[in-house]
Amino acid sequence: MTEYTKENSALVAVIGLDQPGIVASVSSALTRLNCNIEEMTQSTLHDQFSGIYLVNKPDGLTNEQMKQEIEKGLERRRFRLSLVIRDYEQLPRESVPESDPFVVTIWGKDGNDIVSTFSRMMSEQRINIHDLRAKPLGNGESVQIFEVAVPKSVDVRALHRVMSDRATAMGLTLTMQHRRIFDAMHHVDIC
Repeated sequence: MTEYTKENSALVAVIGLDQPGIVASVSSALTRLNCNIEEMTQSTLHDQFSGIYLVNKPDGLTNEQMKQEIEKGLERRRFRLSLVIRDYEQLPRESVPESDPFVVTIWGKDGNDIVSTFSRMMSEQRINIHDLRAKPLGNGESVQIFEVAVPKSVDVRALHRVMSDRATAMGLTLTMQHRRIFDAMHHVDIC
């Protein structure tokens, strides 16, 4: 039995025209190779598929072998996709500052500088963006939702004030909530 570790893990990224069966095709190829999908995220943007898989692979299986097997399945189905496979890299723990999770939501008149402006502000404070979703709302408006890790060394109130001021100057509204508060406010019990 293969012992799965981060040392024998890889990232598999698939992008291209969305069609039914992509996830089934990729996951079936990985199953045939005795790989385990540890985590996966998938999204579709305007009929374009994107999926990223964190895969534990058996000892001796190369990324090139994985790529060939996955591509065979995709070609059989005539999918129009690009595939990238690379080894998993462990981030050194000492390079990750102790942090708290926050959700930053920005909405209002759409503009091509919203994501770049606020991601740059976050980068300057060593804030890591874990998830980002940007969606049009109609009538020329959009929403951006950043899920971030704010280092404990950052003054959160000052950060919120600076980002809110910048949002207001751009004609936008910004909220910033600790992840636990965000989850509590958006929690719905389903009986």
